[in-house]
Amino acid sequence: MALLLLCVLFVLAYQPPQPLTLDLAAPSNEKFLDGFYAPDRDARWTNARSALWLSGLGGSNLAWRIGLRLSGPRPRGVAPPRVVVYGNGQRLAEFVAANEERDYECNIAPWQLGISGDLLLEITSEAFKSSSSPDEFGVRVTRVWLTRGDGFALPSLKTFALLLGLIGSSALLVKRCAGALLRSTQRRINEIAFTRSLGFPLHPLAVILAVLWLLIVVALTLNRAETTWWLGLLLICALFIVALTWLIARIIIVTSLTQRQTFGLVAVFTLAALARLGLDFGRGYEIDVGIYLSLAWKTVHYGIHSAYLDVNGVPPSDNPPLLLYPFWLLGWLYQQFISPAFPQTGLSDAGLLRLMLRLPSLIADLLAGALIFRALRRVPLTFQMSLIAASAYLFNPALIFDSAYWGQTAAIHTLFMLLSVIAVDRRAFGWAGAALAAAVLTKPQALAIAPLVFLLAWRERGLGRFSAAASITALLINMPFLVTGTIGKVVTQYVRTTEYHPVIAANAHNFWWFVTGGRGWQPDTLALGSLTFRSAGLLLFAGATLLSVILVWRERRMLFLAAAYQSLAFFMLNTQIHENHLLPMFAPFVIVAALDGNAWWNYGAFTFTTLTNMVLHDPNLLTSFGYASTEVFGGPALALPRWLNAAAQTFLFIAFTWRLIKPFLRESRPPLAQIEAN
Repeated sequence: MALLLLCVLFVLAYQPPQPLTLDLAAPSNEKFLDGFYAPDRDARWTNARSALWLSGLGGSNLAWRIGLRLSGPRPRGVAPPRVVVYGNGQRLAEFVAANEERDYECNIAPWQLGISGDLLLEITSEAFKSSSSPDEFGVRVTRVWLTRGDGFALPSLKTFALLLGLIGSSALLVKRCAGALLRSTQRRINEIAFTRSLGFPLHPLAVILAVLWLLIVVALTLNRAETTWWLGLLLICALFIVALTWLIARIIIVTSLTQRQTFGLVAVFTLAALARLGLDFGRGYEIDVGIYLSLAWKTVHYGIHSAYLDVNGVPPSDNPPLLLYPFWLLGWLYQQFISPAFPQTGLSDAGLLRLMLRLPSLIADLLAGALIFRALRRVPLTFQMSLIAASAYLFNPALIFDSAYWGQTAAIHTLFMLLSVIAVDRRAFGWAGAALAAAVLTKPQALAIAPLVFLLAWRERGLGRFSAAASITALLINMPFLVTGTIGKVVTQYVRTTEYHPVIAANAHNFWWFVTGGRGWQPDTLALGSLTFRSAGLLLFAGATLLSVILVWRERRMLFLAAAYQSLAFFMLNTQIHENHLLPMFAPFVIVAALDGNAWWNYGAFTFTTLTNMVLHDPNLLTSFGYASTEVFGGPALALPRWLNAAAQTFLFIAFTWRLIKPFLRESRPPLAQIEAN
């Protein structure tokens, strides 16, 4: 009866014939708009085609009346614009907009809004360009209003489904977290006097969910479009949190945990997520985030296979194929719940989509922290030390700066690289091959650890499983391109990797930035003796790789140390390296530090120098302090601190290399007694 009452209240919330009025200049209404410019006093200008999306209005069985207050001012000599208004793809009205503001109205027939009462109102108009701006301007819209006809209004089934989804996911989340934290007091809570007085047991979770339902129903009564929009957003967030919580729990819970330990884990991972979300609302690294926005738009409208094609002015992607899947998925969710029109214009101001495109990196960081905790617990290491190591990774400021503040994707291939190393350490060579293939198809830099993984797979007779899993993974990831015949574009993207920023050091404070005195943005094809800078870098990296391979061949337990060194050597010795290419080192290195306390100072030192490297080349920070935009690429103003940071990283790298070489030198020396005898 209680459930029936809640459903009846939901239906009643749609019965008041509530007129809906939208002031387009109000910031709270911006989330309903697509393709509109920023407010101009009390109105907004449209593009040649702009849209307004109102979802979950209900009353789809009734007629509606739509009104628009707009004007079409034009420069002298330009004809007044012809405007066409569409509702859910059907033409509703066509008129010539007057120079001054006027009201225009049109009708919507019953059932034209679909079963849930969703309205996509599109305004197309003849546009013009002003002499002071390259943008196209359509008409100037002040206000939009909707009035529903009389009669019994059917509720929105879409809103009802969103409400059920939100309630269900909230229940799962509360049961998962609160159940683990309050297990010892659950029975006492269930037997409170209030529930006994009803004559039957009433779970407190049911009371919470019923109150949440009532609050949402009240909100629907006040403003249906606003409430449905927030319901869709909250449902996405709830499902995301539930899935992530379940996955992290599956990784970290290798043994039974006490209530105190569970609380510590929940606190660490929650704070790590919040620390990143606090920075996720910024604009990020403008160039790369703009590419991600364009890829999300292109893959949603034209399919994933279109990423490497020139479509509607969007150039082919320079990102490997695996990254396209999260871009497509998040773009699809954005289109389904936030912006059905999802226009290409105005993508630079799609703040919510910018936030959503940072979520894969946030997830990757948290999952990497969970894998670090699990790997150390299986050593076995104490719970406290495992949690400290996971926290040192999750709260590493260099990682947060890259994935949250910049909105970059280094965290994703770092996760797969870590998973591959952990898998080969556990002799799970199939998982190692699949993870390494996924890492390489996310970023080519993941090839740095490939010799180590391949070596152990071959040495321990796991090469067959490794190769089969890697091949199947690569085949599945590239399937859309194989089916559509565009696989050649993927291959070309990898072949042309060396053509992107073919310079000695692309803002990376590595060995080459140090020896060139900060002149990293020179072609790496310049001669360096009998070699070019690029060839010299490849030879040096080959030597470092040989050292890592010998180390792992002699002592398998040095795998994580060698994997960290490989990522470090890749950053320090190769050309064409960017400032954030060192980040994959920290995941295996924090495991090394947890097992060998002497390595913590190296971990902290590299964290500081890596963060300094990124800060000294951050476009937003430099321009906010008054530096020229060209200073980002190594100008004279900050040349000295950049060179000093490169010198510090070079010294740390040499010290790291010496740490690996020293055991071999010690073994090659004859014992002291033998020397004295001789």
